[in-house]
Amino acid sequence: MKVPDKNPLEQQNNDINDVTLYRKKKKKAKLIRNLVILLVIVAAAVPVWIYRDTIFEPLRGIASRIQTTTDETAGYPISLTGRSDYSFCAMNDSFALLSDTYLYSYNENGGQNFALQHGYVHPMAVSNSKRVVIYDKGGHDFSLFNRTSEIYKGNIEDEVIVSVFLSSSEHTAVVTSGGRYSNVIYVYDGSGKWLYTQRFIDDNVMQVAFSDDNRYLYVTRVTSDNGDIVTKLSKYDISGDGTELWSQTVSDCVSLSLGLSGNVITVTGDSMAATYNTDSGELIGNYSYPGTVEDFDTSSSLKVFVFDDYTDDGKKIVLLSDKCEMTASVAVPADVKQIKVSGNNIFVMTESDITRYDSTLEQVKKTLLADSYSDFITVGGSILLMGYDAVDSISL
Repeated sequence: MKVPDKNPLEQQNNDINDVTLYRKKKKKAKLIRNLVILLVIVAAAVPVWIYRDTIFEPLRGIASRIQTTTDETAGYPISLTGRSDYSFCAMNDSFALLSDTYLYSYNENGGQNFALQHGYVHPMAVSNSKRVVIYDKGGHDFSLFNRTSEIYKGNIEDEVIVSVFLSSSEHTAVVTSGGRYSNVIYVYDGSGKWLYTQRFIDDNVMQVAFSDDNRYLYVTRVTSDNGDIVTKLSKYDISGDGTELWSQTVSDCVSLSLGLSGNVITVTGDSMAATYNTDSGELIGNYSYPGTVEDFDTSSSLKVFVFDDYTDDGKKIVLLSDKCEMTASVAVPADVKQIKVSGNNIFVMTESDITRYDSTLEQVKKTLLADSYSDFITVGGSILLMGYDAVDSISL
């Protein structure tokens, strides 16, 4: 028997269905492919965004990269020619030296990145992990640098610069005096763009600190209250209209330093230290000094002080918590020159040695010094020492 042929209309419908199914599969495959490509792009973009500061840092200031040097050799000791009062500026993997005529930048191996003749009359410097600002105290000019380049130059006319403060990133606060105000604070971003101004009629600004996100500004200033000298600590929102969010008063105290760590801000004064909550301004704790404060480092959660308590021939190191409670103390020789905190380590320099302590003031290592030094910083895995005519290096 002859099998009948398929209905032509049915055959046509089957062909249409096959084409439709093919197009759906092709469209689905294209959609999946585009989705995979998008996910790959996002996966690559996320770490680039997270580490953008590190990735693009070599490009910052590339057009103004400073090519001049005074020394082609690398290594330690680094000779300090034409001896003057040098300032040490520590960064993560590099450091800067500021003299009365030059700003020098070095890598951690002692190789010179650049030597810039700055022309400032009274040069001063401040640094963070990646930037250094130099300014002419009593003058009008300031400049921001990374380890190889000048990022920008700034100038404030008709007022003189009193001090400059640098955030943990690139924001800069320049404190001036002159005109109708006792002090004025100007805030600039990392490209030198003006962002904010705060003026004070009678108060004298002592220190300025930025929040980690550069949204808030913390200011200590000295003023008179019924004839008594007091320190005022205030928080300002510089991302909006500059509103003062809260203010606290520290009686019978002159502020020497302002340190920010997490949500705790520490006012270190000449007679006491006090900590406050950065959000509310609430007092967390305070500590009255048992003697004359010789040196201190309160820039982190480890708040370390050297006191002369007049009880013996030596001195005492005291470690405070964020609540300003003493958590440890240790006796040290009377010739302590300097104390600094680096990570979880505390370094104490005397005339003859540098001693490393852990975060509980337990001694970890003592290194004898072959020469006399006036200052030291930690860079990478080394301690750099400022001598009379050279910079030396010893291992941590």
